[in-house]
Amino acid sequence: MSSKELNVSEKYSRHWPAIAIISAILSVLFYISYHLVGDVLIEGYLRLTAFGFFALAVLSFFKVRDGRMEISMKMDETSLEIFYRVRDKLVHEEMILLSDVREVEIDQMPNRSLYNDIIKSDRCIKFRRKDSDGWLYLNEIYGRVIPLSRENAEQIRSFIGKGVS
Repeated sequence: MSSKELNVSEKYSRHWPAIAIISAILSVLFYISYHLVGDVLIEGYLRLTAFGFFALAVLSFFKVRDGRMEISMKMDETSLEIFYRVRDKLVHEEMILLSDVREVEIDQMPNRSLYNDIIKSDRCIKFRRKDSDGWLYLNEIYGRVIPLSRENAEQIRSFIGKGVS
């Protein structure tokens, strides 16, 4: 078996820049409006709404700044090397021995945030080692599982499945 390569990218919405800008504008508008209102109860609601849109704007700007993660996989006879790049900068790399992998499967994202409750279409890859019964997530960096589209997850599973027997 010769060396094989696969390149896929993280599931990333093209709407992040618009979400960031619109939420920043709405945050400013609600901030200004709570200064113009005299009713204490409505002022509190407007203040809370302004803060909510501000938080959404900050988190969206971080997502836009970070960009889409590119995942490159290189497989030879014995191992699978995985490289994670953001804006052409290597952020993480790992190696898995193919002889240690028992099975690979596609699954829904682990439910670690409200986002995963809303967006059910994101997928991830999990695998089981031969010496363990527990599942491990394949594309997990610093505790964050990288969301994949169904097509990219299927490509990864079939790519790794060819090396695992």
